[in-house]
Amino acid sequence: MGTKINITVWLEDPVAAQKLLQQGMTEMRRIDASFSPWIESSELARVNRLAAQQPQSISEELVWLIDKSLYFSHISEGAFDITFASVGWFYNYREKEQPTNEQRQTLLPAINYKGLVLDKATNTVGFTHENVRIDLGGIAKGYAVDRVAELLIRAGVKHATVSAGGDSRIIGDKRGQPWMIGIKNPRSGEQGKTDTAIVLPLENLALSTSGDYERYFIDEKTGKRVHHIINPKTGTSVEGVTSVTILGPTGSDTDPLSTTVFVLGIERGLLLINRLPGFDAVIIDSRGKVYFSEGLAPPAEPD
Repeated sequence: MGTKINITVWLEDPVAAQKLLQQGMTEMRRIDASFSPWIESSELARVNRLAAQQPQSISEELVWLIDKSLYFSHISEGAFDITFASVGWFYNYREKEQPTNEQRQTLLPAINYKGLVLDKATNTVGFTHENVRIDLGGIAKGYAVDRVAELLIRAGVKHATVSAGGDSRIIGDKRGQPWMIGIKNPRSGEQGKTDTAIVLPLENLALSTSGDYERYFIDEKTGKRVHHIINPKTGTSVEGVTSVTILGPTGSDTDPLSTTVFVLGIERGLLLINRLPGFDAVIIDSRGKVYFSEGLAPPAEPD
């Protein structure tokens, strides 16, 4: 998945704990092998190669992930769109490469979630544009931590954490105390600031953070930060927001929502979160100012 995986469990039996850790990592690797766009043998890579030619039969698991992705596309009016990869595929952050303006304009019409034809009755998906590619990077890690969390819960684990990059699931509390979860300062190390911007006491939930600091480079011509969170309407990196953290019940919801809010921006993003029961958000803008959704906002000071 291109990120570090961490699984922590508390069990009396160390042998049983080690077995669960191994099962959790096996499940992570299975999901990566199935849904990575970079592994040629993956189900997702096959869909990207062939679905523009004719609808492809896909697993129920991939049907579920695409259907869930389309739900977030609908409620955000396209701010979340897995077809962003139609342009996003041509970014290489390690090599500091990005599509030319000509490439971007040619490929931009392929970014349109409405061009995905998902048939849940026959478990097939097709593309209506020849240049469409999809990428589940905005939902698959959250889904993966959910799957491992469910595995641990079924085994009777009461206290655990599972994380894949910016996506985490917290099971229970930290043996009588809340987990103290830090939200990273997006410019930590760049401006001499501390590593953590905010610490939240949390238990029994999921949280996902999208930031412009994980995969990026600085464009030498413009001086702008080119990062992996792409605005589907422009095919370029989103500006104005540096970090979005979403709290909610499951990673397969918080993961896409963190990307969605990042693209929507502060005002529209908070409007969306405030109307979704059970979810909260912490947004840090490019000036370092922090914004909270209604459920997390500190009480107003008396006049």
